[in-house]
Amino acid sequence: MRTPERTMELFNISAEQSVLGALLIDNDAIDRMGDLQADHFYRGDHRTMFAEIMRQIGAGKACDVISLHEGVGARVDESLAYAHQLASNTPSSANIGRYAGIVRDKALKRGLVAAGRQFVEMAETSIEEGSVLVDRAGSMLEKLAEAKVRQEPVRASDEMSDYVEELERRIDGTGAKPISTGFPDVDKRLSGGVRRGELIVVAARPKMGKTAFAQNVANNVSLDHSSLFLSMEMPKKQLHDRNIASLGRVPLSRLLQPADLENNDWTGITHAIQKLTDMNLYVDDQPALRLLDVRMKAKQVKRRHGLDLLVIDYLQLMEGEGDNRNSQIEGITRGLKSLAKELDIGIVLLSQLNRRLEERPNKRPIPADLRDSGAIEQDADAVLFLYRDEVYHPDSPDKGVCEVNVALCRQGEPGTAGLAYIGEQTRFESLANGWERSQPKKEEPRRRGIAEHL
Repeated sequence: MRTPERTMELFNISAEQSVLGALLIDNDAIDRMGDLQADHFYRGDHRTMFAEIMRQIGAGKACDVISLHEGVGARVDESLAYAHQLASNTPSSANIGRYAGIVRDKALKRGLVAAGRQFVEMAETSIEEGSVLVDRAGSMLEKLAEAKVRQEPVRASDEMSDYVEELERRIDGTGAKPISTGFPDVDKRLSGGVRRGELIVVAARPKMGKTAFAQNVANNVSLDHSSLFLSMEMPKKQLHDRNIASLGRVPLSRLLQPADLENNDWTGITHAIQKLTDMNLYVDDQPALRLLDVRMKAKQVKRRHGLDLLVIDYLQLMEGEGDNRNSQIEGITRGLKSLAKELDIGIVLLSQLNRRLEERPNKRPIPADLRDSGAIEQDADAVLFLYRDEVYHPDSPDKGVCEVNVALCRQGEPGTAGLAYIGEQTRFESLANGWERSQPKKEEPRRRGIAEHL
């Protein structure tokens, strides 16, 4: 079979020259070329000259033919004559954005070719399993895809016309709406629910019901939207058990021991299965996910089915890159925030809390209790803490109530909402008459003297 001839070169020398020439005649054109880097240039002398131009402009100096020649010195042959030629052959800097885009595009295609060759070499020579090689290949492609074009700042007044139109759409009910959690009291604290592009952290100590809460939210969202639940803690069968228990209002213990099922339980099971059939809910139980894995799974569901909400259970089980756990967590939360904006989805991220709060008399969580990194509260658009007083005080007057404390919220009103928690069914629901936290009983002062013995 004849090998197909290459129909397109993987470089464009004219585009590279036009970028350099535009920068030499107009240093301010640097603001219109996007995120172009020296490594994007094909020719070595072009890389050297571009890096020097960027260095001089970045230092606040004017860069022209003479200063460029002095800066590159002997690293570029006949640099003075060539720089003069570049500047003379570029009539205007108006099209630098288009030329820079061509240079970036060619660099990306060269990267794909190089990666493809490396994939072939890995497949032919590596003794590692194919799944490991696929993960490595995915990481390489992800790095190629991370090249971004810088967005130019705009004057705020120029955006007001679009803003007013969006405000009118909100009034008419046709604008972008937050994604409801299914719990009105929680939505109120979040100013309507989870907004696209937001990262919402839900944190609690063990046994508080954070996985059940996240599943309930995902189920509620899946009725009218699409949600993906990534569980690194529980296998899919356990997730299904909990969903059937919650949606069918069947005690989880009976599902785990079917011999105890009662006749009316089967009605609930049938109802739950039918409801799940009608829901746009996707689940995955791969353990030890990396940020790359989360991105690939979310993008896959988004592309094939559409995606509105991503739930991750939970942060501390994810693998990250960095010298220590703090830097790893920081990279993960920052990446998830970027992913939410990139895919235009809401992300609910579950997180553990430090054990230190167990040493306090009042064990209700505060932001300082977030485990592993302060980056969690910095990157999150909202932080919700779950607390059930009965876990620590079995005779609590708030037994059966879960406090959802919206402690941090950029777009909402911090405060606490109460939800009913039916533990045997792993189900949350709104309280019929609202909720106010019960006040602890005040101890009567101890009487002394004769009065103490009366």
